[in-house]
Amino acid sequence: MRSRVAVLAFVVIVILVLGSGAAFAQDHTPKPYSPDEFQSWMKDLWRAEVIFVGSIPFTLFFSLESYDLYRYLSTGMNATYTPWPFNTGNSINLTAQEEAWIIGSALGLSLTVAVIDFMIGRWNATSQKP
Repeated sequence: MRSRVAVLAFVVIVILVLGSGAAFAQDHTPKPYSPDEFQSWMKDLWRAEVIFVGSIPFTLFFSLESYDLYRYLSTGMNATYTPWPFNTGNSINLTAQEEAWIIGSALGLSLTVAVIDFMIGRWNATSQKP
């Protein structure tokens, strides 16, 4: 027990002595990015990624609601297929295949939004050059 306490005290003293030395002090203040640090395609790719990831919650919500409404109307307005805000506890749940199709369509729609935004950005950049 005494040997463990002695080893722990030794390690703490070594860390304090080495960590407090002025020779190890460094300035860790980040420097701002320069305007030419990133290439234009990197900025465009970053914007497309942000648009893609940011639009996923919206496209997933609209895909789920659209499919719920389609399923309700295609079954002749059967009460067990009532869409989300109006359904009760005895509604029929989605199958695994239906969930996969909804998620896939939401991701595809998000990708479409990102590509359209990318194309509009490229078009604006090329039309403003003299």
